[in-house]
Amino acid sequence: MDDLFIRLISGSPRQDHVRIENKTPEYTILCAHTPNEGDRIALLMKRFRTSTEGSSAQTMIYLLQTCTETDVAPDEVENIVESLVSFAKDHPTWTDTIRWICTFVHYYCTDEFTVSLFSEFDVPSIAVRALKENPQKGQLVLAACTLLSHFNLYPIGDGISQLTRALSMHSTDPLVCKAACRALAEFTSYVAEAPDLYASVNKEFLSAGGMDVLERVLRDQIGNEEITTHASRIVANTVGSAGSAASEPDTKVIMYLAEALERYSNSEQLCSHTFRIFSVFPSSPHINMNLVAAHFRATESEVVLLEVIHFLCSVAINVKALKQLIHSTGCVHRVLEVMRKYPGSPLIQGYACSLLSYLSFDSETITTHITESGGILLVLKAMENFPESEDLLVSACAALSGLTFNNVKGQEVVVQNRGVALILQAMRHGKSARLQDNGCLALGTMCWNSDLKADVIRLGGVQMIMKALEAHYTSSGLVKNACRALAQIAFNCEAYRDDMHASGVIPLIMKGMAEHPTFDRVQMHGCVALSYLSWNNEPNSAQIISNNGYAVIISAMRNHSHNAEVQEHASRALANIGGTFSDELAPALELIVGAMRRHEHVCEVQEETCRAIVTLSLISASYKDKLFELGAAECVIAAMRNFPSIQVVQQEACNALAHLAYEHPKLNNAVTELKGVEFLLKAMKAYVNVPKIQLNACGGLSALAFDNTIAQKQIYDLGGVACIIRAMENFERLRMLELGCSVLGTLAWNSEIKESVAVVAIPEILKSMRVHHASPLLQKSTCRAISQFAFNSESNRKLLAESGAIPLIVTAMRTHITTDKLLVHGIKALTYLCWENSQVAESIINEGIEGVLQNIVDTYPAGTRVCGEASHLSKILFRKVSSSSSPLARVCSPPVFSPVSVSQTPGSHAVRCDVAAILSPPLRDATDVCHFYGYQFGANQDDDWQSPEQDKSSKNPCQQPKQQLRQRNNPGDRKSQEQPEVKEKDGGGGRRRRNRRRGGHNRPERQPNQCEIPEALSRGTSHHRGANHPAWSRQRGNGPSRLVSPDDLWDDPDPSTYHGNRELGNLSWQQIELSLQGDGQQPASGGRPYRGGRGGRRYGGIRNSAPGQGRGDNRGK
Repeated sequence: MDDLFIRLISGSPRQDHVRIENKTPEYTILCAHTPNEGDRIALLMKRFRTSTEGSSAQTMIYLLQTCTETDVAPDEVENIVESLVSFAKDHPTWTDTIRWICTFVHYYCTDEFTVSLFSEFDVPSIAVRALKENPQKGQLVLAACTLLSHFNLYPIGDGISQLTRALSMHSTDPLVCKAACRALAEFTSYVAEAPDLYASVNKEFLSAGGMDVLERVLRDQIGNEEITTHASRIVANTVGSAGSAASEPDTKVIMYLAEALERYSNSEQLCSHTFRIFSVFPSSPHINMNLVAAHFRATESEVVLLEVIHFLCSVAINVKALKQLIHSTGCVHRVLEVMRKYPGSPLIQGYACSLLSYLSFDSETITTHITESGGILLVLKAMENFPESEDLLVSACAALSGLTFNNVKGQEVVVQNRGVALILQAMRHGKSARLQDNGCLALGTMCWNSDLKADVIRLGGVQMIMKALEAHYTSSGLVKNACRALAQIAFNCEAYRDDMHASGVIPLIMKGMAEHPTFDRVQMHGCVALSYLSWNNEPNSAQIISNNGYAVIISAMRNHSHNAEVQEHASRALANIGGTFSDELAPALELIVGAMRRHEHVCEVQEETCRAIVTLSLISASYKDKLFELGAAECVIAAMRNFPSIQVVQQEACNALAHLAYEHPKLNNAVTELKGVEFLLKAMKAYVNVPKIQLNACGGLSALAFDNTIAQKQIYDLGGVACIIRAMENFERLRMLELGCSVLGTLAWNSEIKESVAVVAIPEILKSMRVHHASPLLQKSTCRAISQFAFNSESNRKLLAESGAIPLIVTAMRTHITTDKLLVHGIKALTYLCWENSQVAESIINEGIEGVLQNIVDTYPAGTRVCGEASHLSKILFRKVSSSSSPLARVCSPPVFSPVSVSQTPGSHAVRCDVAAILSPPLRDATDVCHFYGYQFGANQDDDWQSPEQDKSSKNPCQQPKQQLRQRNNPGDRKSQEQPEVKEKDGGGGRRRRNRRRGGHNRPERQPNQCEIPEALSRGTSHHRGANHPAWSRQRGNGPSRLVSPDDLWDDPDPSTYHGNRELGNLSWQQIELSLQGDGQQPASGGRPYRGGRGGRRYGGIRNSAPGQGRGDNRGK
């Protein structure tokens, strides 16, 4: 009967079997006694009531023989099975009988309906109990395993564990192994009708040590194709459920399967299962890529092709080092060949598109090969053929993104074949977030090409991206790629940024970023989008701020403090957005400085944080105070020290130092103590041919040198003068020349070095005046520098006069009569040059200064500073060409201190203040007109100034011929009485007691041939008597510095125009157009008070205690 058992248990249900000829006598007698099969079955069923263990087994054999020889009605089969199950439960130890019962039930498990009925009779429990209680009995185990294989849709208790144990105990028995493996393969497979069982069954199998058992089975049965196929299916199911946690890449299971792949290469099932397993362990050392490639080239099975392509995708994703091996073994060519061979298979087309996307990513060689082999066309063709297949479209969009990234030829193919239209069509018809996600990914990559970007805009790409973002903002992947696409559209195109602002893109980006605060890629790409949208675009910046942009960006920095990319792009966004003082923006200061420290070796972070420091330092003076407390200067210096060879870091760090040191004494001192001058000069010497570094470094030197004798001396000692002059010679850009003149002029404040600097600086300054005579800003800077060099230095005055400075100054004033600040500095320069030198005075007159002064009076309202300066110069020239014996007409040599302005000449209520003054010129243009004569306190005010009535009766000397003026007597040089110098008690800073000179007490009568002061010039000075400008009350001191105005930063434009990115042209204050400059070219309007050199604030130093006293300033705008 063993032959009957083996044939039935190994065969399929209701399989026709050859009749057994060798029947037992007992069965022959039974058949003769009851020839009718139905009656015989009924008789046999009755015998179970009185059967023993041995007779019951014999009865089961007779019953099974009878049933196989006739057709039994289904209802009768159900009754028989139900009775047999009950009998088996009543006699669990009658193992032989149970073996035959399991065989009988297996024979009738013909369909799912029948199996479901048998499940209701609790058939599986019989088999599970048999395995659990008698695992050593091979035939019983074989029958139980075979029976259980039909019930994979139903719970079987701990049946999986029992099957695993049985397989382990009988791994050398081919029949038992096959049955157990088949049962386990059925149970571990995913079935849509019972999805919940998939994970639980595989988990139980792994817990029972299933992978180790399969390793033994494969080792023992590697020569049996059927068992090996079942085993590979179990492994594929298990790793499909548990992933790589099911085993290790170096497990011997992979080794045996790799061997089986080579042995049974024609087995479709085994190969497909094996490649599926390989996909989970692509880095396994047991996988032979050459064998895989050979199999890929040889197979024609669609199932196997799909699994091989899927495996290659896994390798390309997880083992990038093998991507080139995939290419070199011919797999890329084979993929394209398969796409051409199976154009109607959406599965193959989709899998192939996925592989192309992974292979092309970050591999120029493979991308070029795919492009030249027509791979992009195949992807576009697949999109056209299957417009409704979302899975394929998802993969195709990813493939187009990878194949067009940094691939000009690939981009041209997409342009020529309506690629953008196909992507947008897919996004319009697709509903899933994944398709929208990859669509945005592809569009973002397309926008690297200007033609494709134009197609995206023209075909409604922005609206499609916005629609996807609005509908799927909860998908982190979609938000990331949508922000990336929007950033690329906004990149380097002002018109597109304006359109995006109008369409409402910014609120959607804000919403997406706020939805995923902990997802770093969302925050990074969101910050990139905001930085590009706000690039040189004030409306976009304002909309970002109004939509809680500060809080979102700061949250990104705070939540991802260790992510360098987030810190980089968030800092760039803050730098580009700018804005105004806000409590929401204040935390950014600490985060920016923290990012500089935390990522001190990431050059991109250092660059963008330096830019952010520049922007924030321009917004509020209190921000600069906070930056000082946080040690921002130290971080900027560290960036310059750590990245001496990174040009852009040096460039932005120089700019940051310039803005930190500007108008903030504490930061100025901090940068000086940190050797800021040395680092700025190192940058200038290392990057001689980089204009932006030269420009920013000059700005930094100018800011540091202001009112800082230590920095002035360091610039001189470290060769800074040569660097500045070289920069001016190499880059004859107006802004470079302006800043160069500014620094050189500032160095002239230092009496120890001014004459040494003058020897090399003055020729360069005058050269700039000659070459760029049409630039009012440059002419103003040069006039200012000349005035500083001429002040208190006879040798410098002589050098300037002999070098032709006078005609250049007068020409500049005449040419730019509407630029009041240029006129002020030009008049100052001429005033200093003609001091104690009547010949220079006459030279000035000979250049036609009278007409210029008259033009000034005609152009500017009375009471403006420039009119006062013009009036004062007219007086000086008048005295030098007159023969008056008046003590006030005597011209005195300039004092060693900065001259006192006319507006602050002591009035009748002034009190003399003998306090030492700072040697260098003051911090502010706090005065309106410089007055170069000493004053004897207590004298009548009218002794020095004409009254308005006297002015009205004066004649205008400008109406007299020049020949008469030149014939006037030159009073010659006169010596003045000087008080001895007295050092301050603290003796620091090069400060000295102010030398004062006394003038005459009475005003002399005018000689008949003496030149009178023009009425308009005299009228222009009347407002200065004892009047203080409202803006002069504020002092600099050491406290918090005030908010600088747009006109303050070395005559820079509005800081709101300072936006930028290193990749986008770097628009900054260095490149601003002349029309945006603070000086402008409009004539001065009447009634507008002059603000002074830097925002109208005067130096709050030791001379400010008295209302009518203070230092003049040579450093105005």
